Amino acid sequence: MTQNVDLEIKVIKKFIDKAKQDRYIQFVSSSKNRHKFINDLSHFNFFKWDLLEVVKGNEEQIILQTLQKNHVDDNTCYVISENSDIDTKTLDTKEAISETVGYGMGTILVFGNADMIFFESETMNKRFISKRVN
Repeated sequence: MTQNVDLEIKVIKKFIDKAKQDRYIQFVSSSKNRHKFINDLSHFNFFKWDLLEVVKGNEEQIILQTLQKNHVDDNTCYVISENSDIDTKTLDTKEAISETVGYGMGTILVFGNADMIFFESETMNKRFISKRVN
């Protein structure tokens, strides 16, 4: 699959702390440097945390319900991940969740036009879903 630079930049602008935005936009805008952004996902702490909520319980059910409640397309999502098998792919949401949850690899699932994201941390059982951001 092909990297969706525009969508990745939207994610950074909406969900990443302002202090890191320019740096990460430079990384994802360059195929040579994108790996620097991906490498940071393993211990990522640069989100706008006020936009994220912890996911506890059945992740698939919580993600799908949250997307539906916020009127965000829940059929497919774009993947930004340390897992090179799924990185830069647009996958069926249920497939993306099953390929992400519990693998211990930093991953962001991007829903809609970066309306919402799900973040799986490298740290065991650290998962977050965002509020809807227009």
